[in-house]
Amino acid sequence: MAKESIFLEEAYETLQRLSADDIKRLEYEAREKALRDHNSFVGSARRQGERNGIELAKKVFKLQAQGKTEEEIASECRMDVEKVREILE
Repeated sequence: MAKESIFLEEAYETLQRLSADDIKRLEYEAREKALRDHNSFVGSARRQGERNGIELAKKVFKLQAQGKTEEEIASECRMDVEKVREILE
């Protein structure tokens, strides 16, 4: 317990020093904002990619149901025949 107290005291002192220094605080806040922005961008891009993939898969299945060949589906969807086969597996 004594060790925890020492670590907490050191962390508190470090926090006090950093809080007192406006430039360091602003730099910290800018880094945190950049990290949040990056994580938001990556999450948004991932969700958009998932939506696009689902829509493309739906289109592939719809074209297959219409009797199109794998080559025709690939051409219409602008993708490789191997990708069409992978979706249809």
